[in-house]
Amino acid sequence: MIHGDEADVAAELEQRYRELALARLRALPSEEPDEDANGNRFCLDCGEPTPADRVAAVHAVRCVTCATRRERLARQRAPG
Repeated sequence: MIHGDEADVAAELEQRYRELALARLRALPSEEPDEDANGNRFCLDCGEPTPADRVAAVHAVRCVTCATRRERLARQRAPG
């Protein structure tokens, strides 16, 4: 049971939600990038080269097209 004033209760709930969210993220399987000996990265779905600026920005393992497709499918499958 949560006790305290509204600000304390809100802070405690926020902390609990944050911890749960982080635990869910840690539980996701991590995907190893597909790289050649020169450090060039290739999309895990289509095999096309992934631009170095995308890799640097978001540590991408997929090209924009494939990542977008996966995100759309995930949103469609998510409970509404």
